Amino acid sequence: MVKGNILGIFFTILSGVLIALIVIAYGRSDRQDPEFRFSALNLIYDSKTDDSDLIAGINAYDSRDGDLTNRIVVEKVVLNRDAETAVVYYAVADYSGNVAKQSRVFPADIKDIESDGEIDEIIEEEQYPNLFMSNGAEEFSSAEGSSEEETVQ
Repeated sequence: MVKGNILGIFFTILSGVLIALIVIAYGRSDRQDPEFRFSALNLIYDSKTDDSDLIAGINAYDSRDGDLTNRIVVEKVVLNRDAETAVVYYAVADYSGNVAKQSRVFPADIKDIESDGEIDEIIEEEQYPNLFMSNGAEEFSSAEGSSEEETVQ
């Protein structure tokens, strides 16, 4: 009987110590995203543009890890034929796994890209035509007890 009480007290104290350690470790963990810093860049996106050209003029910093510029990646490039622009999406992660994402718009030479014959970029207006409405807004609502969604315009 005494042995059971001693074990119960021991495990209760051990649980309290473990909870305290977890709270302390969480409080000291890095949960802040890195930040991008953009410099002016005269670039026209064309068939010869590569990732190193797109990353020029961008730096990334983190309060704990410092300079993270060498960890910046280009996630994707989205062409807009009508506006003749290319939206470049960037991402960077710090050593704790916090990720920051930003985008930047460049003028694009659409004729050069199309004549090259290798368009691997996503052209959102053609892929998702209903996403770009004239009033710029789309709302969804669902009736109670129904699983159907209606588009309200």
